Amino acid sequence: MSDIREKIEEIDEKLQKEGWKFYGAILHYDKAWKNQASVYIKNGKYIVSGISSDGENILNDPISEKDAKKRVKESLQEIKKHLFNS
Repeated sequence: MSDIREKIEEIDEKLQKEGWKFYGAILHYDKAWKNQASVYIKNGKYIVSGISSDGENILNDPISEKDAKKRVKESLQEIKKHLFNS
């Protein structure tokens, strides 16, 4: 588990050094490890980043602005639902 966490932190650090900014989380992305990934934005472009579903590779998929905003909003609503209904 800590290996995955370290990989995710390394990916985040690398992306931020390249000018990408964290935009939000996606809880249901089937190409990502445990279906969880992050969305980053740079110069009006969006990517989904994280660890691939097999836990071995780095995931960097382009995503449309509309889809990024929709998925992040849905994930935030789900997080809120779990926080306030538990």
